[in-house]
Amino acid sequence: MTTPRTPSRRRHVPAGSRGRTTVAPAVVETTAGLAAAEVPGLHPHPARVDRRAPSARARRGVTARVRHGRADIRLDVVADYGVPIPEVAADVRRAVGAAVYARAGVRVDTVDVAVHDVSRPSLPYRPLEEQKR
Repeated sequence: MTTPRTPSRRRHVPAGSRGRTTVAPAVVETTAGLAAAEVPGLHPHPARVDRRAPSARARRGVTARVRHGRADIRLDVVADYGVPIPEVAADVRRAVGAAVYARAGVRVDTVDVAVHDVSRPSLPYRPLEEQKR
């Protein structure tokens, strides 16, 4: 014997909107670091190591503060010699903001780009015999 179904008093909520999603700062830091690495002209600053930093990403020159679905990001970088630093930094800001929002759903309020040094261009390879001439 089956019992008749009574209509539910709760309204139907789609499965995708039940609950909440929390994105950790480490996710934002990783996403920001990967997006920044795709922009030519800047590289992570290898000496900006804060051993007290809570995450490995922060020790690689990327830190993020995430509050209420919004992020503030700081990147410590080295610029290639000859690149227009303000333009490349603007490209990094755009790339990081778009990537973090698209992949983590976190809006980015600020992306601070701190350029600590300029890297010398690498010399083209020459065989040892040619170097002696």
